[in-house]
Amino acid sequence: MAFEYESRTADKFVVRLPDGMRDQVAATAAAEDRSMNSLMIVALREYLEGRARANALIDALTQAAEAKGVTHDAA
Repeated sequence: MAFEYESRTADKFVVRLPDGMRDQVAATAAAEDRSMNSLMIVALREYLEGRARANALIDALTQAAEAKGVTHDAA
């Protein structure tokens, strides 16, 4: 799935990376024949979508448990 945008007008954000991580990102991007920027966008998008899926699953499981009368005491 390709996402096109005008790079000159796109939002920009400075990221401070731990020592050595820039080299890891650069090596991975080169191995995948893509830019470091696109690699980081894909990684962020996958993380955010994964969180959304996890939250939806937790909500569905909570609703199913409540429908069956199962309770969970918060610690």
